[in-house]
Amino acid sequence: MHRLALAILWIGLAAVLGVGIWFATADERTQDALGAPEPGAVVADPAAPQPPVVPARPADAFALTVDHVVDGDTIVARPVSPNAVVTTTDEVRIRLIGIDTPEGAPELECWANEAREHLRALLPEGATVWAVADAEWRDRYDRALLYLWTDDGRFVNHELMAAGDAEVMTIAPNVAYADLFTADRDAASAGGLGRWGACR
Repeated sequence: MHRLALAILWIGLAAVLGVGIWFATADERTQDALGAPEPGAVVADPAAPQPPVVPARPADAFALTVDHVVDGDTIVARPVSPNAVVTTTDEVRIRLIGIDTPEGAPELECWANEAREHLRALLPEGATVWAVADAEWRDRYDRALLYLWTDDGRFVNHELMAAGDAEVMTIAPNVAYADLFTADRDAASAGGLGRWGACR
């Protein structure tokens, strides 16, 4: 009987000790399961600002057919059907919001031809382009001020900025993607892309 009591006591003591060890290491196991960083690893600050996200084509975008590219930030197109922004199917001159590419006239500026050719590659004649306005959709030259997406969903204004074809041109109140364009410009400039490598 004495041996049985002693055995039960040892088993109980071992169980209590095992549970204690298990609880003591539970926090480490939880961190491992959650992908805790290795000691000395650099951890991103969750409060740090995140880079702007490139937007998908908005659901309220309207379709136009490209007639021709004027320069790196201006096209002529026809709305597929009248809408709240462009109320006719007549040709409309469109200035891309938030970007400014080098000019081809009156004097040819460095990278003007390359920017125009990139826009032509994104929006060839006859292509469908999708557009969304910002707060103000007309400028003093009676051009439609729009953000454009290709038929396959590429954000044209962003593509030109990210390739180094343009400078940021923020004019309030049309500032919906100003942070994205600034980040695009900074990355292109740092990488010496487009005009940032060729025109310094």
